[in-house]
Amino acid sequence: MSKYISIVGIILVMIGTIFSLWSILGTKENYVGTADWFNHQQENFKKDKKKVIIGTILIITGSFLQIIVMF
Repeated sequence: MSKYISIVGIILVMIGTIFSLWSILGTKENYVGTADWFNHQQENFKKDKKKVIIGTILIITGSFLQIIVMF
């Protein structure tokens, strides 16, 4: 049973990390620094903030599951 909980924890951490960094990984280099990018910075920040919060919660939950399994 502990192996399955550990696996779920690892998967949650992986998904949380990808979810948190997806906005950076998905940003086109040609788009950064343009007038359009500056005009939409506030809107993009609001979207990215929600993703980072969800990703962080997933990472914390997954890490917590892994710690519980160890004890």
